[in-house]
Amino acid sequence: MRYLILFVLLCLFYYFFKKVFFPSKRQEKILRRHRVESADKELVQDPQCHTYIPKETSLKAQINGEVCYFCSRECLEKFKRGT
Repeated sequence: MRYLILFVLLCLFYYFFKKVFFPSKRQEKILRRHRVESADKELVQDPQCHTYIPKETSLKAQINGEVCYFCSRECLEKFKRGT
């Protein structure tokens, strides 16, 4: 029974190792396409945490007559409390 469990654990480790360090051709194509698509998007900077995020997925808020873009609701609330 121990050998069976050991064999299953070794198989799981092998598949995990293979998936992480040696992606398949299909996964490489998907990752390459995703990088190209994300490179074409316009990025804006979050004024609270200063990270860059795609404009389409950001939270937009009008603060003091200026449009600001935020990465999350938490950053938006922190920025509102700080101003």
